[in-house]
Amino acid sequence: MTATQASLLVAEVPPRSLDEVSPVSLVDVLLEAALVAEADFLWIEPVPGSEQRYAVSVQQDNRTLAMTTVPSALGMAAIARLAFLCEVDLLTVRARTGSTRLRRGDKECELVLTLRPGPALRAEATLVRRGPRLLVSGQRYLDLAVGENVDHYRVLARMGAGGMGSVYKAEHVSLGRVHALKVLHGAVLARDNDASERFLREARAASRIRHANIVDVFDFGYLRDGRPYFVMELLSGTSLGDIVDRGALPPPKAIAIAKQLACALAAAHERGVIHADVTPSNVLVSDDQRLDVKLVDFGLAELRDGLERPGDPNSEYVLGTPSYISPEQIQGRGATELSDQYSLGVVLYEMITGRPPFADRNVRELCLKHLREPVAEPVSPHGALPPELTHLLLRCLEKAPAQRFPSIRAMLLDLEHVESIVERRGWRRWLVR
Repeated sequence: MTATQASLLVAEVPPRSLDEVSPVSLVDVLLEAALVAEADFLWIEPVPGSEQRYAVSVQQDNRTLAMTTVPSALGMAAIARLAFLCEVDLLTVRARTGSTRLRRGDKECELVLTLRPGPALRAEATLVRRGPRLLVSGQRYLDLAVGENVDHYRVLARMGAGGMGSVYKAEHVSLGRVHALKVLHGAVLARDNDASERFLREARAASRIRHANIVDVFDFGYLRDGRPYFVMELLSGTSLGDIVDRGALPPPKAIAIAKQLACALAAAHERGVIHADVTPSNVLVSDDQRLDVKLVDFGLAELRDGLERPGDPNSEYVLGTPSYISPEQIQGRGATELSDQYSLGVVLYEMITGRPPFADRNVRELCLKHLREPVAEPVSPHGALPPELTHLLLRCLEKAPAQRFPSIRAMLLDLEHVESIVERRGWRRWLVR
C-alpha cells in the first residue's frame, strides 16, 4: 500500500517495548490509538533538555490521552514515516503541510501533518473528522451580535478588529468565565482556501507553549457560516503600539520589555512555533509598574505566507506588517526563528528611537528599504546610548539572517548584558568616563 492511496488501513502490531518496534509499527500503533480514541492531535517532538529521547503524545479537547517517550532515532524515523504517508518533503527549511486519509472499520478521518524544521525535526498532526461548513462565493460575513451564542460561549461585546480577524469579549455559558474570542475574517478565507486549517492549527500550537509572556489559547471551533474562531485569555493592559505612539521609551524600560518578548519567542521556537508577525500592536503591556508583557496573535502566525506580495494595491494583507517584516519574508522565503529576531529588533529599535528603522507610505518602497537600505544608528531622545545596545540592534537588523544572532536565546544573553550596563549606577552616568 503506497502513500498515494486514498486511505490507510491501520495494522495490528504485536505488543512489545516501544523502544524495539519499527517506525512503521510505531506509526501504526499511534494512528490506531488516535482513531479509536477519536483524538484531535498527535505530536512527535524532542523531549525538552534531552538529545536522546522524543516525546509522543495523543490529545483530545486539550487533554492528553496518552504520552510516552522513544529513542530520538525512532522518533525521527516515525516522523519520516508520517511524512511519506502525507507526501511532505523532509528536506525543508520552513514548515510544510500534507495530508492523507485514515480508515479503520467504520472510523475514518483526514490526517493533516505539519513538519517543523529546526535544530531537531518535529511533527504535529491534526485528525479532522468534520470540516467547517462550505464557504459560499460572495457570501456576506456578519459581525457577531451581543448575546449571540457561539458553541459554549455568549458574546458580550465587540472589542475590535484588525486586518485578519475580529475580537469579541465572550463568556463561557456554563463556567461563567470571560475570555476573548477571535474570528477569522471571511475575506481571508475567500482569498486563501487553506487559511481555516492553518488558523486553527497555529492556534493549537500556540496553546501548547504555556509561557508567562504568551497569551493562552483555550478552545477553538467554527461559526455557522464556516469561519473558524479560537478562544484565548482576556488580557488587560495597553498595546505597545499605543505606548510607542506617544514617543520613545527610556532604554531601561525598552530593554525590560524586549527581554520578556525574547523569552516568549525562545519558548515558542523551542516548541517549533514561529510567530511571523512580531509588532508593537501584537504586544500587550500591563498598566501597573511591573511591566508584564504578553505576546499575542500566534493563531495567525502562518497566515501571512502565500498572501499578497509587495506592490499589491490591497496593502491590508501584505505579508503581515510591512514596517516589521524581515528581508527574507519579503523575498518569499517564509518565516523562521531568525525572521522573528529581525522583527523583534525592529520593535526594540522603535521603542528606543520612537520610530521604526524604515518608513514609507508606499508598501513596495518600504519593502525595498528592508531589502537594500542600511539601518541608521539608533538615536534616543533620552540621551546617548551604550555602544553595546547599538551593536545589538544593528546585529538583529542585519539583512542576511546568518549575520544575526544564531538564536533568540543568544540575543537574550546579549540583552541581559546590555541591561546590566544600563543599570550600572544609572545608564547616563555610566557613559561619562
